[in-house]
Amino acid sequence: MPASAVVYRRSVSGRACPACLEGRCSDPAECLYFLTSRPWADCSGCEGSGWAGEDADPALLFCEFCGGSGLNEHTTRSVALIEVSEGAKQRHASHVARLTACVSHSAASAAVAA
Repeated sequence: MPASAVVYRRSVSGRACPACLEGRCSDPAECLYFLTSRPWADCSGCEGSGWAGEDADPALLFCEFCGGSGLNEHTTRSVALIEVSEGAKQRHASHVARLTACVSHSAASAAVAA
């Protein structure tokens, strides 16, 4: 009997938060603070693409260093030495906007419940 193929599926929308590296942030407010209080730039592992390299584990779809976000935290000094790409700025702004909406929604829900 021939062996059947193993299929590994993962949603492309399942890219991780750059702050906590989780698909869904357990504490969006903490992630939002982390993203807005530190410098962020393109991931050095995937050069900002978010995809795993060809030499990575075949089960990995996204980069192991950034979880698919394409962003890594940098120091103020390292960001001064590199140019932060427009793509990294847009990805960062997108994550901040998503987390801001999430935090605002949870604060509004808490106010209604009280």
